[in-house]
Amino acid sequence: MHRIAYILNTPIMNKVIIISFLVLSTACSNNLREGSVEPVSSQHADEAIQYTLYSDLYEFFIEHLPLEAGEETEFLVHLTELATYKACSTGHVSILIDGVSVTSGEPSRPGIFHVPFTPKKEGAFHAEFIFQNGSVSQEVEEHVHVYKDHNDIHAAETEADGHSHEAAAIGEIEFLKEQAWKSDFMVSQIGPAPFHAVIVTSGEITAMPGKKKNVTASSQGIVRFTDPLLVQGSAVKKGQLLFTLSSETLVEDNVKLRYEEAKNRLERSRSEYNRHSVLYKQESISERQFQESRSTFAEDSLRYYSLAANISEGGVKVSAPVSGTIHELLASDGEYTEPGKLLATLSTNLTLMLRADLPQQYYGQLNEIQSAHFRPAYTDRVFTVEEMNGRLLASGVSVAENDHYLPVIFKLENDGHLLEGAFAEVYLQAKEKGDILAVPVIALAEEQGGHYLYVQLSGESYTKRFVTTGENDGLFVEITGGLYAGERVVTRGVMLVKAASMATGVVGDGHSH
Repeated sequence: MHRIAYILNTPIMNKVIIISFLVLSTACSNNLREGSVEPVSSQHADEAIQYTLYSDLYEFFIEHLPLEAGEETEFLVHLTELATYKACSTGHVSILIDGVSVTSGEPSRPGIFHVPFTPKKEGAFHAEFIFQNGSVSQEVEEHVHVYKDHNDIHAAETEADGHSHEAAAIGEIEFLKEQAWKSDFMVSQIGPAPFHAVIVTSGEITAMPGKKKNVTASSQGIVRFTDPLLVQGSAVKKGQLLFTLSSETLVEDNVKLRYEEAKNRLERSRSEYNRHSVLYKQESISERQFQESRSTFAEDSLRYYSLAANISEGGVKVSAPVSGTIHELLASDGEYTEPGKLLATLSTNLTLMLRADLPQQYYGQLNEIQSAHFRPAYTDRVFTVEEMNGRLLASGVSVAENDHYLPVIFKLENDGHLLEGAFAEVYLQAKEKGDILAVPVIALAEEQGGHYLYVQLSGESYTKRFVTTGENDGLFVEITGGLYAGERVVTRGVMLVKAASMATGVVGDGHSH
């Protein structure tokens, strides 16, 4: 049976000590094995002592057997980087108690440091645990007790047996450091933070006005695709040939015939102009004749090169005006078209627009809306306007005919993850509610209509906590009851702890590293 007593400490200078607890286990031994307490007698129990201490950057989970004056005891220090919740694989840990300082070697395994320590005398002492890794140095502190001898330890254990701590152990879940380090796992300290009122609605991701380009026919003819694999969604580059408009089979307005005629006229006018240039220098013709031939040559040149720039052997060329993708194809290969008819639309997809449909009952909050979170229908990822370098463009103050919603428009820069035309669930950010407690959506689990999360009690101990929730902005959920500022919550890997609770139920009788 485990008996547990919790000790809550306050910060000492710049060092932060959050939680320490004492586990009394059913074993009697003078040495702490590597991460476990080996049972020897069922009638006596030495105290296996554990501390969970926090600095600004690291979690120190420390285990050791009771300290006895003149006897060596090994401290097992599990060091976790709080920003990533991964093991610290390099560095050294030093322990300073009553003027005696001992430093570990490199970790035996990533995150696990062994520090053998022999206290000089009995009594209550101030202990310092210092982690050094290059230029990084972090320190935490705790109070420890050094016993006179083994009998003194047993006397303390006998006194502790007079108090029942069984209830404290009920519902505790063991999830080992090695499991956490190897998983997509995170524990975060929850504190008051700004949160906004949320209006949940629907919306659509569309192209920005002017960012969608039309490709039209410049003359009549039969549409021919230059690439038979050109389909909706195909990527195209600016200037890329998309279609040709053939008019060879047309009786009227045969473009190829007009091209040949323009070419012949240009050859004649060029020859005439060259001949007149020579005669004019010889003063054999008048200046008026020379100017007329030069003007005719210039006009024929413009006509011919204008046609030549847009005509190939297959007919009139139709090229992409911008780089982007084919948003819609409106013509088929072999189809007849006329000047001005729409052949395709191109979308650049670089700048998009999020249109949120605000129900009319929220009109009074329209001026409070400045940002939004949104989840497109094709993904579980929730985006924010800020991460897409977006901003509020406009808020509609009137309702369009046959529409019951007010449009709220945001401009977005597409990083390749947004799909034009997709519908989205939109969480409009309204008035700020002040500092409240909120946890990531993925930290919450649901059971029979209620919500719960896992609160960390110590380095390897968690408890299931039912909470009441408020508003949800797609990324975070407001917690209105059941959680307190400063508590540490599992914010990634909730299902791993749930699986551990089903496997172990409560904290077990030790573990191995």
